[in-house]
Amino acid sequence: MRPGETEWRSASRLDMVGVCLLFLLSLVLRTAHFQNVGEALLFSLLVEPLALPLILLLRPFLQRRAEPKFDVRAILLNALLCTGAALAMTAWAKIISGLTGWYTPTWGPLQSWVIPWAYFSIVFVTWGLAHFWAAAEDDARSEKRRAAAAEAEALKAELHHLRHQLDPHFLFNALNGIAVEIHDDPDAAVGMVRDLGEYLRYSLDQRNRTVTTFASELDAVRSYLDVQKTRFGPELNYRLTADEVARRRQMPSFLLQPLVENAVKHGFKAGITPLAIAVSAAAGNDTLQITVAGEGILRPDWRLAGDPGVGLSVLRRRLELHYPGRHDFGMRQIGNTVTAELRLQGEPCSVS
Repeated sequence: MRPGETEWRSASRLDMVGVCLLFLLSLVLRTAHFQNVGEALLFSLLVEPLALPLILLLRPFLQRRAEPKFDVRAILLNALLCTGAALAMTAWAKIISGLTGWYTPTWGPLQSWVIPWAYFSIVFVTWGLAHFWAAAEDDARSEKRRAAAAEAEALKAELHHLRHQLDPHFLFNALNGIAVEIHDDPDAAVGMVRDLGEYLRYSLDQRNRTVTTFASELDAVRSYLDVQKTRFGPELNYRLTADEVARRRQMPSFLLQPLVENAVKHGFKAGITPLAIAVSAAAGNDTLQITVAGEGILRPDWRLAGDPGVGLSVLRRRLELHYPGRHDFGMRQIGNTVTAELRLQGEPCSVS
């Protein structure tokens, strides 16, 4: 449904409710004046329906927005229109009174004009204020829709930017590894190129998406570790495990790679061989629990260490965008093993 159509229907419902309330209020007042329910009911049925066409004529003016050009003259014009509509209702009521002979016995000639006119003026002015309020609410909703659309576009741009920062970083490291092996072990270099191709195919498949399944993420991590395995041979071993529920869960693409890359890099930097990397995941109660473990030494300032444009800093920012207030990420030292633990609650925010 288009915003303009929604606004029109909202105003129409407001007008129908207004007519019904006016009818009920007038019926109560006329019953007290005429001391006869039948006469009051018939009189109200003849008079009050005129309010609907009058308010429809006034609606374009009553729904004007509070723009910079909206000044006191516009307010006075609307007040004049409302009191004019009230005068038309009063004249119509006088005509019906003349035709039926039903009058309020305590009113004089002047009162029979002034009191109904004041009553209907209050009704139409209140009606007009209700339209102003409804129009302001429609404007607020439209503004929220525009703000949400703009925020979604900004979020999409940032998520793609953050994710794409990972590709050159990994590619640089992989190509350096291949360059080292070309002369020393050409077969190993060929294997690394093949594994790198598998990884880059996944990267191309995900280039326009920010969310994928955990199974796809695990395949990408396997391709990455195969590249490293070809390079380091028996000095690197890895194990990837995940239950079926976890494999079907949605998660941000390339979220695991910084954790695994971090484990490989710092494990070898600590001089640990053979290095064992273990990635495991389990799902339950709308939560995906991921653990990446490898031998190494965790720096006390690990939250602040490293290049702010890659690695864990990018991972933390992406978690904030995909799981605002719904994630936990931490790293801890358990013996000679550094364990990264990631808990993701619910589905990721997707703007792909």
